[in-house]
Amino acid sequence: IKTKKQTMTGSATTRQVPVNQSSSSGFIGRAILVLIISFIVYSLLSAYFPASTDSIAPDESGSLKEDQVSLVTSAVAFENDRLKVYRTVSSNSGKIKKKSELIGEFSLAWSGEKLSVQSKSDQQPSSSRPTDARDLSITWSNGGSSLTVTTLPQSFINSRFLSCHRAVLTTAAKESASLCLELPAASVYGGGAAFDQRWPINSQSMPSQAYVSNDFAELTGAKRSDLWGGFVERLWLTSRGLLVHVDDATPLSVGQEADRRLCLTATPDDEAYLWRSNPRDYLNVTICAADSAKEAYLAAHSWLYTRPTSSPDRRMLREPIWCTWARHKTAVAQSDVESLANDVTRLGFPASQIEIDDRYTINYGDLAWDPIKFPNPAEMTAKLKYIGHRVTTWIVPFFNKNTSAYDEAAAAGYLLIERVNDNNNKSADILWWQGVGGQLDPTNPSAVSWFANRLVTFRQQFGIESFKFDAGEVYYLRGARTQAPLEAPMQFTTAYVQQVAAKFGGAVEVRAGYRTQSVPVATRMFDKDSHWGGRNGLRSIVPNALMLSMAGYHFVMPDMIGGNAYSEDSMEGARPERELYIRWMQLSSFLPIVQFSIAPWDYDQEVTDIALKTLKLRAEVYIPALEAALTQLFSTGEPVTRPLWWASDGTVDDVRLWTVDDQFLVGDSLLVAPVIRQSSVARDILLPSGRWKDGYSGRLVDGPLLLKDHPAKLDMVPHFIRV
Repeated sequence: IKTKKQTMTGSATTRQVPVNQSSSSGFIGRAILVLIISFIVYSLLSAYFPASTDSIAPDESGSLKEDQVSLVTSAVAFENDRLKVYRTVSSNSGKIKKKSELIGEFSLAWSGEKLSVQSKSDQQPSSSRPTDARDLSITWSNGGSSLTVTTLPQSFINSRFLSCHRAVLTTAAKESASLCLELPAASVYGGGAAFDQRWPINSQSMPSQAYVSNDFAELTGAKRSDLWGGFVERLWLTSRGLLVHVDDATPLSVGQEADRRLCLTATPDDEAYLWRSNPRDYLNVTICAADSAKEAYLAAHSWLYTRPTSSPDRRMLREPIWCTWARHKTAVAQSDVESLANDVTRLGFPASQIEIDDRYTINYGDLAWDPIKFPNPAEMTAKLKYIGHRVTTWIVPFFNKNTSAYDEAAAAGYLLIERVNDNNNKSADILWWQGVGGQLDPTNPSAVSWFANRLVTFRQQFGIESFKFDAGEVYYLRGARTQAPLEAPMQFTTAYVQQVAAKFGGAVEVRAGYRTQSVPVATRMFDKDSHWGGRNGLRSIVPNALMLSMAGYHFVMPDMIGGNAYSEDSMEGARPERELYIRWMQLSSFLPIVQFSIAPWDYDQEVTDIALKTLKLRAEVYIPALEAALTQLFSTGEPVTRPLWWASDGTVDDVRLWTVDDQFLVGDSLLVAPVIRQSSVARDILLPSGRWKDGYSGRLVDGPLLLKDHPAKLDMVPHFIRV
């Protein structure tokens, strides 16, 4: 969606461009008559001669309304060295509403040569579309590697909206095997967080690597852009209703060639998978067909995951967090914290909590305040509470070697241990961004109890409300292992969120997760860089939020407004540019959790006024929409922050909705179109089907509709309310 630059002359006036708008002039009446007659003839013919499904239809969704669907069936075939998936959709009455159509295909990358293809049905798979499900068995030479595809019974899936097959690839020694989803067939969503986040993910590139949670800290020499991030669910879905899921036990590596293919590979020899309790060397993939992308999402999250039944702390949802990090980095002191809290109160800003970030302690691991920087922390928190502010602090699971906490934890076996010798219980040295030390083993109940008790004591002693839990990624298991082997390495991240962070209430934030969608804590995006671009800058926020939403993480916090004052190449940098800060603030205010660090008054009075105006808009417009969306999430599983195609009625007119990466929906009622391009005072906005009210002018417009050059002055966040 394009924006209009400030160099334009005159004011920005919206031009409405309905989908399929005619550009003809003259002979209008005659043209309309011809169109009407053509439509009637086409409709009559279509009723008797259904459209061919030889190729992908212009509308990628192929979806039907829920009350029209009673059964989805799928079939697989091996054609031209591709595994192809077909779908048939039936109505409640049993009438075929969608004849069998191709919705996805996979290529096979194998080190051996194909030996044979066998079908368990009476007929061999052929170039014609199958009308019923077939089980396939494909074998390769070089030791008997094979691919077996079986049909999953409906009772196993427990959803009439899904029809599924299981594909299992086994490999002989020294062989590799990949099942690659061909990307040109449809728009693809899901997968893992990335430094250069895309929506949909088709244009993203990523070298094949162990599919585990990573830190973008570049401690190992790998480029940040070449790593998966802190959230890496094994679920993908497409605009044509195809769903792909890889089971937890598979030693999975994932790589992607932009606009070509997404490859899933079993890599049991990768370092990430060497220490497992029940090693399995095969690739186990579930491939399902649904009648639409929306139904694929809802069915998958009902079947494969546990959705949340409650939200994080409601005050944290309603009012922003004020963090010390971007403003003060590790130089933060008690006077800085008190000054921030006083300014927030004096200038009339709401606040859920004041968050004291890195370096308030003397050493990492010991919960002892730095007596020079924080001479009286208990008095400080008491002052802040008196003026209405809760206090939270930053916590990491690391213990540097110069601390008494390290000595105690190492002696008790509470830390990760070396992987060199299975019988060696020596604590592993973990390189992290603030040195070398030991790391808590969150899978050890005794270690978790010890760690939690220390935090409880610290909280009670100093009046701390809760904690910001940093790290937790499998990235920090390099060369180390847990005391007891895990079935899959991502259980490490799961344990950190479920067994550690979740113990401290709803005012908690985490930056990593795996199968932790049900935990009601804030899901923080990784530290953002302070620039306009898509490589971890402002433009990456909407794709990142939508990716997290598709993975089932709904309580999204887009990190700090304006970014962390990092440049693209360094953790050091200048304060975010003024306009960037304002536009970042406006976008953040329409996502579930807002976090300030660099303050609006660090700029000027106009920025302060725009900030107050934006937070007022959040309270009046966004929060009611959020509350309604949360109610819907808890009852039906529908996401809070939704892609534009969620509102699609499945018509051809909605094709562009599949690739819009700078707009989003909040529940059913609110559409947000933030400005994310520099020097823009107007932007194009695509409205889905339905009647929408402009949030500023109150004007009603009917979608589907493309609004050209819609006004978006510096103090405006374009948004529309469904009526």
